[in-house]
Amino acid sequence: MNQTLALYTKLTKKNEKLGRAAFSAAFALKAPYFRTVAPVVKTMEPHRGVVAIKKWWGVQNHIGTVHAIAIANGMEMAMGLLAEATVPKGMRWIPKGIQLDYVAKTPGDVECVAETSPEDWAKEPPFTVDVRMTGRLVKDGTVAVQGIIPIYVSAKK
Repeated sequence: MNQTLALYTKLTKKNEKLGRAAFSAAFALKAPYFRTVAPVVKTMEPHRGVVAIKKWWGVQNHIGTVHAIAIANGMEMAMGLLAEATVPKGMRWIPKGIQLDYVAKTPGDVECVAETSPEDWAKEPPFTVDVRMTGRLVKDGTVAVQGIIPIYVSAKK
């Protein structure tokens, strides 16, 4: 288990809600731009990362929905959580882009989900991480944004 995943596990084991808040703040300090959406890490495990973003005025666009770039920010953070939890020892990762399709409005709070499979990590890099965003308040699980983030994995120098 790498250090980032070990810290998440340690913090959430004692007090899940408080641990998630503390870990979310620490993770956002490492990559400060993430702080702009006030993210909360919901899941960090191999092959899966989930980040929640509450709808508030700071992430809204001109029509009152969650801004596309705020969603992209949450998706990149979810992918980073997944990558940190999955990357083999002695390796490092870096995103090589992002490709998103906005297919529905986002009227409320959102969850950004990133997922891979063990087979993805066995491929020659770069390979893609599937990402999607659903509204936490939408009961039917409607996907409002979906896409991919290619990542490159290489040996640490």
